[in-house]
Amino acid sequence: MKTAAITGAIVCMAFTQAAVAQPTLDASPLQPDYVAVMQALDKDGKPVDPTVTIIHHDGMFLSETLRGGRTSIGFGPDEARPVLRWSRQADGEITYLELLLRARKPDIAKADAPQPLAEVSSIAGESCTWSETVSRPPSPGTFISREQNCATKDGIVIETRLLTPNDVPIYHTRLVSLDRRDVAPAEVLPPLEILTPEYWLRPSRNSNADPSQPDFDITLESTGGATIRLLRHYPWHYREQRHGDGSVSIKIWNKREDQGISYQHADGYRRLTAAHPADDGSSSLKVDEATGRTSLDKSETILGETCEWFDLMPGVQDAGNRQCLTPDGLPLKLDTSGMNLAFPYTATSFRRRPVDLSEMRLPAAAFSLDEWGLPALR
Repeated sequence: MKTAAITGAIVCMAFTQAAVAQPTLDASPLQPDYVAVMQALDKDGKPVDPTVTIIHHDGMFLSETLRGGRTSIGFGPDEARPVLRWSRQADGEITYLELLLRARKPDIAKADAPQPLAEVSSIAGESCTWSETVSRPPSPGTFISREQNCATKDGIVIETRLLTPNDVPIYHTRLVSLDRRDVAPAEVLPPLEILTPEYWLRPSRNSNADPSQPDFDITLESTGGATIRLLRHYPWHYREQRHGDGSVSIKIWNKREDQGISYQHADGYRRLTAAHPADDGSSSLKVDEATGRTSLDKSETILGETCEWFDLMPGVQDAGNRQCLTPDGLPLKLDTSGMNLAFPYTATSFRRRPVDLSEMRLPAAAFSLDEWGLPALR
């Protein structure tokens, strides 16, 4: 388990070090196009999974990490962490996507700038110079870590290591090969089709209507003024949650296939995740939060309709999802919880009416690459 955790961090850091470390090398020339293969190492310096390929072109980085027959890919500009990630199965099918953008804030746990070290290494035939950034403990009782990077004269980081106070590596990657060559834009740009809602929401199979689960349109409100709109056209569901501060959360999902899109936008934060099952039926993301259905043996009458309370996440300790459901599944009251907070919502209106899938849509900005600070694809 420890090895898995360490190598998991390496997968992320193999990309981010190449991207994040570059702005600190102010005296270095602009990076050339290149293809680098990086190897994860264990605490004894022995190669372990995964191997990461990093491709750089014109300020954009793409990383490919292969593990267990699935390739995880990261893409973004050289002055930020990967904004876009996706996963590709062994047969080439792309089954998961994430777009993530956060407002950049000063990292209070890090020193202002890396300090040069009197150490030069030769790695895979490349000479590099080491620098070190020492973290400040973010809270009492936490240890101070040291992050070390070895960069070539043209600014390419070819070895990274994060060390505990007693010099045990938390993560460690080292260059296997480096090819400075012209890189075509097509080698780094993501597939255009995965950046559309249609790719993720196309039905995997035909689903017949279920008379026991009619279409509906429900609006619920909290005492604090937040609203939730729910639509259902079985097996498709839509949930749109809006707060007074302008933040919005939208989810569209297929109840039968564990398939859908989740989008969140708040001040300084934007995230989109999308997934659909692979050909073998496995899923990269659990879209539906319900883990079961246990009656709580109580009922209410809301807007003239009787509903019964159910726990849809029985046995879950750190989160809750309780709903008051009509016999045909309309949620007229919600009581969700998490992080020691409770969020009750009550229906203010509802209709059983035909719902078209075109009504379940995301904001135009959700898949707009310009909104995510990424270059337009052609």
